[in-house]
Amino acid sequence: PTTEEVFIHGPTNIVVKDRTREQKLDCDLTSEDIHLMCEILVLKNKVAWNYQEPFVSFYSEISHKKVRISLIHYSASPNKQSKLFIRILNDTVIPIDNYNGPQELYRDLVRQKKNIIIAGPTGSGKTTFTNSMLNLIPKDEHVIIIEDTNELIAPTPYTTKLLTDSKNENKSMNNYLSYALRMSPERIILGEIRSKEAESSLLSMNTGHNGFISTIHANSAKEAIGRLSLLFKIYSNQDLSFELVLKLITTNIDYVVFIEDKQVTEIIEVFGSNQENLFYESVFLREVDSA
Repeated sequence: PTTEEVFIHGPTNIVVKDRTREQKLDCDLTSEDIHLMCEILVLKNKVAWNYQEPFVSFYSEISHKKVRISLIHYSASPNKQSKLFIRILNDTVIPIDNYNGPQELYRDLVRQKKNIIIAGPTGSGKTTFTNSMLNLIPKDEHVIIIEDTNELIAPTPYTTKLLTDSKNENKSMNNYLSYALRMSPERIILGEIRSKEAESSLLSMNTGHNGFISTIHANSAKEAIGRLSLLFKIYSNQDLSFELVLKLITTNIDYVVFIEDKQVTEIIEVFGSNQENLFYESVFLREVDSA
């Protein structure tokens, strides 16, 4: 019941991961067994997976648990080994009080409709924490959630969820952000910022839409601001200097919450910038036991 992910790299290399550890399993599977298992999964879920489409990712259910399955076809591998990655999706919200750090601050940030970036490395627990924060939103608010993968749980009965489709340019995060501004949302939630949506999301905040929450991959709370600035510069059609981009970001982002190993390790409040210097204050920093 505590399993979070299963990685099947090959018949003798299967890893099960939970919140606190990784465990390698012994089994008597063969490479042919693994490939047959993948074939059954794609047939059951009506997914095309072959030489032309060697990588697929889709949602399914295993043992009454919702999962996201990612497959790599053996034709894309030099050793002709199909691979299977299973992520168990948590469909229950963890109460915010279960997290370390200042629980009352979490509530205040949502209540005051602060614009929040939740940062951390891959698998750190950003999405799970985001769901916990969304659960604090008043139940009478119209919330729009835009994401690539259906992992965020609707926090209110008035939630509008929009899921992107890489094969349809009209269903991109950028387009959805444009649509969202016409639907009078009280909050806009973005699953993850990783490309062109960096510009659109910041411009939407700049027009007075508060209560924005999104995630981003970063190695520290401060680095999250730098990464957001870099994404804006790379993908924006506007020829703005880094100084102006940083000013736009620090004017609109209020707080960055950094997650690592399923725990909040730092929270910074962003005040602004001068040239390329970021002004911020660490309002929470987890103490590390030196022992």
